Amino acid sequence: MRFVSPHAWGLQWRLRLQTSITLLEEHFGLEKEAIVANAPGRVNLIGEHTDYNGGYVLPFAIDRFTSVALRPRTDRHMHIYAAAFDETFEASLPFDSASPTGTWRDYPIGILLELKRQANLSFGFDAIITGNVPLGAGLSSSASLEVALALSLSKLYGIELEDLELVKLCQHAENEFVGTQSGIMDQYASLLAHDRSAILLNTTSLEHRYIPLELGDMALLVVNSGVQRELASSGYNDRRRECQEALRLLQEAMPEQKMRALSDLGLDDLPQLEHTMPETLMMRARHVVEENERVLEMVNALEHDDLRTAGKLLFASHASLRDLFQVSTKELDFLVDWGRAHGALGARLVGGGFGGATLHLVGQNQAADYAQKIAVAYRKTFGLTATTIEVRPSPGARARATKKISH
Repeated sequence: MRFVSPHAWGLQWRLRLQTSITLLEEHFGLEKEAIVANAPGRVNLIGEHTDYNGGYVLPFAIDRFTSVALRPRTDRHMHIYAAAFDETFEASLPFDSASPTGTWRDYPIGILLELKRQANLSFGFDAIITGNVPLGAGLSSSASLEVALALSLSKLYGIELEDLELVKLCQHAENEFVGTQSGIMDQYASLLAHDRSAILLNTTSLEHRYIPLELGDMALLVVNSGVQRELASSGYNDRRRECQEALRLLQEAMPEQKMRALSDLGLDDLPQLEHTMPETLMMRARHVVEENERVLEMVNALEHDDLRTAGKLLFASHASLRDLFQVSTKELDFLVDWGRAHGALGARLVGGGFGGATLHLVGQNQAADYAQKIAVAYRKTFGLTATTIEVRPSPGARARATKKISH
């Protein structure tokens, strides 16, 4: 585990570009220049399940990427090879109709359907998808894939998109075709992140500002539980529906407030709402309101270099996700509780929940030992392998064209 400097990040970009082009050449040949896009995964430091409720979130991009390398064809066929699955997807453009398959193929299909609204996809392409964002761990591998696809394909077809247009296009593809009713945070962070910073994003106004994320002698570790979750088929969409129902009941009970989202509520509003809705929906609303406040408290803590308070907020966020939003699992709870008992300043589940990973704020000098011991304890308890990576705030996505490699 090590710090990834801007120079090292640039080296990673060049190495990944080289790898992507080499694979493209191996699978399809390389007669014309290629377009390569790298898009990072993300960790949401705090602000979970607030994004689709109009609240604040505080994500940062990580030094793990999804890469898409592609080149045009002279016909209307497309061939996409996904290295993670060792599979090739073949089809003809444009799609007259398409149905979700429940596999990785839904992501390129969804992006292409969105781009088809922008321009005539008059020729096909060959593409390679590679990456090192852990799948199903809550690090937004899906959004990084969407952003890398949208960046490279829009460049291929000469489609000019503003940053926010591209972000919304990716979110719409995931919502409407893939079937996960996620908010806009993941794609936003993957595209617009800055090095050594988190993004304070207001998901109602879509205004943001960058918050320095300088950790000093501390490290952020992501511990993957090995319990994968498929958001579209998990309770994620159920939680979103519950929040929508809670909002509807509040709008009926308090029409004068003209509420647009649960995040319009304040802490002072909660006591008077106890009998407004069923207990389960009240729990969901309480989490959203309190988590929204925790995001702002986290920003204040970071701006004052108060990592101890930041850690306490991570623990509080996990407790709320466990007890009020009920998206944790016994494996995630174990990892967080172990961290609390073994020196972590803070820890919580990251991502939508129902599996995936936990985030731990620990001393840099104890990080390697911490990772080894938590893995041993986890395997002893569950018989599963917990893998740990150190993550550092990294720049957002980028794309470039490159000429054929000569041998």
